Amino acid sequence: MFDNVTKLLTSCTCGKKHSLLTDECVVDNNCETAMKQYIAGRGFASPVIVCDENTEKFTANVTAQFEAKVVTVSGHAHATEVYTAQVNEFIDSVKPDVLIACGSGSVHDITRYCAFEKKIPFISYPTAASVDGFVSGVAAMTWYGQKLTFESAPPIAVFASPAVFCTAPERLTASGVGDVFGKYTSLFDWKIGKILTGEYYCEEIAGLEVDAMNDLTEVMLHRDAYTAEDYTTKVMNALLLSGLAMQLAGNSRPASGAEHHMSHLWEMARINEDTDALHGEKVAVGLMAVLRTYKKYLANVDLDAIRAINVEKVMDRAYLAPVYGELTDGILRENMPDGTPASSSLSKIRIDDADATLAAIREAAQDLPDADELEKLLKIAGATLTSAEVGLPADEAFVEKTLTYAPYVRNRLSLLKVIKAAQLCAE
Repeated sequence: MFDNVTKLLTSCTCGKKHSLLTDECVVDNNCETAMKQYIAGRGFASPVIVCDENTEKFTANVTAQFEAKVVTVSGHAHATEVYTAQVNEFIDSVKPDVLIACGSGSVHDITRYCAFEKKIPFISYPTAASVDGFVSGVAAMTWYGQKLTFESAPPIAVFASPAVFCTAPERLTASGVGDVFGKYTSLFDWKIGKILTGEYYCEEIAGLEVDAMNDLTEVMLHRDAYTAEDYTTKVMNALLLSGLAMQLAGNSRPASGAEHHMSHLWEMARINEDTDALHGEKVAVGLMAVLRTYKKYLANVDLDAIRAINVEKVMDRAYLAPVYGELTDGILRENMPDGTPASSSLSKIRIDDADATLAAIREAAQDLPDADELEKLLKIAGATLTSAEVGLPADEAFVEKTLTYAPYVRNRLSLLKVIKAAQLCAE
């Protein structure tokens, strides 16, 4: 599977020159030995392992191979300004030449952010097949209350031991499955961006994500034929491939769309109480809500309503402030980078040929799975499917409010943003 990734470094049908900063990817029970050889070959002399209290026990697998200092983030790590400050303080005191992230999503986001800020390379040592961000080049952080994506450092290498990550709670692996299948709507949103705004889109990168989802679908359909280690390895491979796809694209577009925006809004706790649900759990819930919304809308696409979108009305403080409160300024800056509605992703929509646009949307829609069939696959994995299962209000009004306001967490165009903006402007 990873050979298909490296092929795109030499040539791609999109015409763009792709690059990867992750130069080694080892998924093997002897990966710690491979890490030792890698570190020695790169001449690193003072590594620091970043972990939290849950993953600290796995640092012994690494320190049995070579000496390394360990910084343990207190409690259950969250990717916030508080925990990055803890790690940065430790970095300043011991002056490492490489960081090793030993943990799952939050530990990796903390490490990659600090590595980028301190200009230190880092290595990924994932302890659960729970999220696709292990080899990503961006850090999803909750920064002073607002969910933001920061440019950060992808790992120079990843070493993943099935013997380690297969011991993670089943809930974490189910979260990883939710994150993988979330690519159905994120890839569709990426294609909608191309159709409506001419945004750059790469069929080859999208194909990598599709292959990963197809492979995981086969696994889910024959779940009983796989041991725990083989199963979690399949999930981990799909997650790593997704992260590498983001590197190839240069951003998170291939792996993050409206389903992630819903997750981000919940993480910001603007319309709900804080929840300890995992990232992939929230993505799975968002995925199902977005997919069913798309299926209903795509049965009767209204291009005239899209043309009638008034970006100034959508980007109105009075509309956004009741939900985003003191974060409204940040949301407006995110959606209007130059301070004007013209810089909103909605302003870039162009429909010159209605028939061609409608045909392109319908063709793209064929790649969306049947919602009931996808729900069955997620159930096999033990993934969450409803807002109540992730500790959020169960009523339809709450889900609809999320669908309405989540698109503005990012300036990125999604069909959900188009749908909700068109509805608002038709009122």
